[in-house]
Amino acid sequence: MGTGERIRKARKTAGMTQQQLADAIGKTKSAIANYEKGDRTPDEATIAGIAGALGILPESLRDRGLETVADVLDALITMEEAGFGIEPAKTKNGVVIVVDPNAPHALKMAMALEKWSEQRKALKGGDISQVEYALWRGDFGGIDEDEAGEMR
Repeated sequence: MGTGERIRKARKTAGMTQQQLADAIGKTKSAIANYEKGDRTPDEATIAGIAGALGILPESLRDRGLETVADVLDALITMEEAGFGIEPAKTKNGVVIVVDPNAPHALKMAMALEKWSEQRKALKGGDISQVEYALWRGDFGGIDEDEAGEMR
């Protein structure tokens, strides 16, 4: 999913029109429409403004370029190399991703995965709606990396 699609989805989840978002960030409605269609790419300051107006983190709007299995595998290996402690493990049910607790960023990664697991369980159990899940996702679950670092 590209940046434009992410902006559109986040805007709709927040219940805003293109005009309301445009007014909130000092742009025109047509600028927002062009971003959402992918005809124009917002600069970093605009992405930050859009994210702020929608109450989400800018990172949730950026295109990650994950279109193929090779792209996903490359991202996972990059995370492994960056010290997040993820690694594949074979189980009787297939291959899963585990976190090596001794990796430099393992605590942050484990916290993030636990929060994701809790939200997925709540969504599947009907305790939260798809919109609430999307709002949580847009804010990356409120994961406080400074707090996670202090817990180490």
